[in-house]
Amino acid sequence: MGSFLTSIAYRAIGAAAAPLALFWPTLKGRFGTRWADRLGFPLAGGQKPLWLHAASVGEAQSALTSVRAMLDNVLSSRFVLSVGTPAGLARAQSLASQIKGLQVMAPPLDVWGAPGRALDRVGPRALAIVETELWPELIRQAQKRGLPVMVLAGRMSQRSFNRYWRVRSLFQPLLAKMTLLAVIGDSDRRRYLDLGAREEATLVIGNPKFDSLIEVAKLAQKKTERPLGRQIVVAGSTEDREELLIVQSWLTQAEKPHLILAPRHLGRLTQITSFLSEMPLSFRLLSARPDFDWPTEPDVVVVDAYGALAKLYALADLAIVGGGFYAGQGHNPLEPAAFGVPILFGPHMSSFEGDCQELVAAGAARRATPSELPGALAEWLTQGSSALAGLAGRELLARRAPVGPRLAALVGRALSVPLP
Repeated sequence: MGSFLTSIAYRAIGAAAAPLALFWPTLKGRFGTRWADRLGFPLAGGQKPLWLHAASVGEAQSALTSVRAMLDNVLSSRFVLSVGTPAGLARAQSLASQIKGLQVMAPPLDVWGAPGRALDRVGPRALAIVETELWPELIRQAQKRGLPVMVLAGRMSQRSFNRYWRVRSLFQPLLAKMTLLAVIGDSDRRRYLDLGAREEATLVIGNPKFDSLIEVAKLAQKKTERPLGRQIVVAGSTEDREELLIVQSWLTQAEKPHLILAPRHLGRLTQITSFLSEMPLSFRLLSARPDFDWPTEPDVVVVDAYGALAKLYALADLAIVGGGFYAGQGHNPLEPAAFGVPILFGPHMSSFEGDCQELVAAGAARRATPSELPGALAEWLTQGSSALAGLAGRELLARRAPVGPRLAALVGRALSVPLP
């Protein structure tokens, strides 16, 4: 009875609060696109596709890796991928042409009956949620229609767990009915179980997103032209306040490297260029000239387009991974590791804690608080051992067994589809 009342309250409060809750993200450029899809009237569907849902760019990449693994195992010939952010949608759309039978759409809002309408129009054979994008009404409506609901490459940080725990009466009955929860690590499994997932349905498999990182890195490095002499630092997926911290740390260096700033959200570009304009340095936007002319490059290049970060890591002597220097959850540190680049990140990396611990233990990465960052930056840039540290990270990734084939087998079992 408690979960029923909680579900009713969620729908009522969500319907009332949705206009205000949608206004701010849309204003910041993180939401407002493809409103027919979001209101439950997508054009995607047909031939009972497998519907995968992802939150943003990183989750979309994980979903596409999973799709390729499933295609290799003849699980399905039709897929619909819904991605929540404009950047993720653009990235998924740009890659969709490489995968036959894949359609891309925005997800329905979790209010106003949109999830049910979208499910009826798409007509999926199952719903697969990638990482941690748990929308209660979408899951409830899929289960009401008798569809298998799965979590693939599931992540559950402590911060996310605390948020879900407050409304566990809403999520417990949904998680208890899930067909499969294929999660990244032991801590993720424990948190899903604590929220109500079934033991036999919750399995640790690792992250399929990183199966092809080494191959991608090799291809990018073959096409990379680096400058002579001056080093390059690439700061990727940086969040609010972190760009200022990194630039201030850069200013303390005796030998200043080229600095490439790739913010996580492009809606903050005006804020970033504003404080750069007041500092004793030169800078430009990457879009002004997508290729680098190293003898004439300014001190700082600000990345103002999505999808360029992998190529930029191929240039780096050192990577700074953002999202963890202040009270965040961190972003993916394995992508620069695949390029053989030593890595610095902050103390708050709960979304990738297991990977961070492995990288630090291997000598491939270091944690630094904001006050420690200038010194850590100087050490990495002046120590001859940094190249060996980068190789250690790459070797760590190379030793990992691919996750995609096992994930495909588990999904096939969940769908009762025989594998070859």
